[in-house]
Amino acid sequence: DWEEQSQAQLSSALAGLDDRAQAIVTRRWLTEPKSTLQELAEEFGVSAERIRQLEKNALKKLRGALEA
Repeated sequence: DWEEQSQAQLSSALAGLDDRAQAIVTRRWLTEPKSTLQELAEEFGVSAERIRQLEKNALKKLRGALEA
């Protein structure tokens, strides 16, 4: 079924990210309630801007993996 296949592709693509990037993407986009940049910044001990950069790079990698 299409939904199961999509979920499998997403899981596979997420597995290609490092643990921190996986956590950021998951908590920003795939969970409820969604975490803010500031919440994640405090948790990881970096700036909100750094979280945004990590998120941007992770999403770029995910797009590449899902389009391949």
